[in-house]
Amino acid sequence: MSPGVTFERVYHELKRMLARGEFPPGTPIEPVVIGKLIATSITPVRDALHRLTGERLVEAPNHNGFRAPLPTEAALRELYEWRGLLLSLAAHRTRSSSGKYAPSPAQAPDTSSATASLFLEVARASNNAELAAAVQQANDRLAPFHRAEYRIFADLADEYGLLVLQYDNARHPDLVRLLRQYHQRRIRAVSHLLAQSVHAAERSL
Repeated sequence: MSPGVTFERVYHELKRMLARGEFPPGTPIEPVVIGKLIATSITPVRDALHRLTGERLVEAPNHNGFRAPLPTEAALRELYEWRGLLLSLAAHRTRSSSGKYAPSPAQAPDTSSATASLFLEVARASNNAELAAAVQQANDRLAPFHRAEYRIFADLADEYGLLVLQYDNARHPDLVRLLRQYHQRRIRAVSHLLAQSVHAAERSL
């Protein structure tokens, strides 16, 4: 294993790049290229990629190199459905919020990031660490597709605001309903989300 400080820097930088959709789905991730890009040796890059593979944020098909995940439409639908089920369970277990929720879209990098942070807050409020960890992993795996939402949905800020309002007001039946609608909307748009994720990443290369 590479020295801790270097490893953590490389790990978090790779995770950020994946979340921002900088690798089109299915694109090979070359440790030598990444090492040059972020000014480090190949060893911490490989170590970080192995960890990310374990977290299902990177794929290593047949243990022959690494690539950005390439989900099928069915697999992406199941992932959205899985997070929706987790959040529905968390919302049912949440007794009350801890006051006005932050960050707002203006404070977060973007509305999708703010929404993912809200989802994690809902999971943590369930007082179940395993549930919170599962929501965090689902957030991480869906992050590249969040960025494609801006090209498909025109009302992301309004959607986020309604979710925050119901969470702040501790109106959990309404929150559960909105969480279900949020995920069903994206499940119906999976083919567009996949296509937009590929096209957006390819344009950035």
